[in-house]
Amino acid sequence: MSSRQGQETVHDAVVTHGVVTADPVDLLTGTGWRVPVAVCREAILRLWSDDAFGLAGNVAFRMLLAVFPFLIFTSSLTAFVGDRSMAQDLTEFLIAMVPPALVDPMVSEVLKVMTVQRGGVLSVGILLTIWFAVGGVDGVRVGLNRAYGVPETRSVLVVYAVQAGMVLFTGLVLVLVGYLLVLAPRAGSWLHMLLPAFDPASVKMSLIRYPAAAAILFASLLGAHVILPARRTRFSSIWPGVVFTVAAWALLTAAFSWYLTSFAAYASYYAGLAGIIAALYFMYLGALILIFGGELNRAIRIRRLASALRSKAARPGTS
Repeated sequence: MSSRQGQETVHDAVVTHGVVTADPVDLLTGTGWRVPVAVCREAILRLWSDDAFGLAGNVAFRMLLAVFPFLIFTSSLTAFVGDRSMAQDLTEFLIAMVPPALVDPMVSEVLKVMTVQRGGVLSVGILLTIWFAVGGVDGVRVGLNRAYGVPETRSVLVVYAVQAGMVLFTGLVLVLVGYLLVLAPRAGSWLHMLLPAFDPASVKMSLIRYPAAAAILFASLLGAHVILPARRTRFSSIWPGVVFTVAAWALLTAAFSWYLTSFAAYASYYAGLAGIIAALYFMYLGALILIFGGELNRAIRIRRLASALRSKAARPGTS
């Protein structure tokens, strides 16, 4: 088989897998710095072809509705398996991970709903959280299905059960974080017993906040990419988009905080709704990054498929 025929075979085989770049030569057969550029271009173009901007808006809106019920549910669940102080520590930990300029307008309201005692709040929190958050998770599911090129073949009941399970899984992960927050100060004492020269006071919440946040995000995103799409994907095809999403969210948090404190004037346009509008915009960008992670994985997968087909075409005796 000639080299030209091999290139045409690779092009025809891979284009049927949903390439949207008009001239995908660099994506399929390029080398060097052209490859990451081509992969990113393909992923960005797929955002438009898969209507990711509309899906991100849906996710942001539903997640904003779910924030307060989810905090109530998580705090109540943490207090149920632990104590009220553990729930309070978890709430403060979650608030501290969000840009101060973004969360400050809502902190008083968040603390209000977290500290007021409510009868049956756990059950109500579960229902409200599932009702609102499942809608946002559904947007992520649709976005990842489109990103990976997977048609939805599961029944409505199975899809809903998977999405509700994802919400509950996230709540349980945060309960585990609540336990770790309690154990963190004790870890310093344990290390001091093993290493007398170690200062137990050096183990502070600020020391573990960002590593813990990164671990939570990575575990949750990995679970989303594995569970939500209709087809299971290997870890090697998932982790690039997950790592990118975690890193991009960290940069978004820092950049958005700087933007709010330096340039934004939401209060001039939205008055008392400024905090809510800023939170909605932040969630929209975060959701768009999440979907882009799936699109990035798809572009990388197309590149790997092209390489595999090219290698197969180059083998002696291959017709």
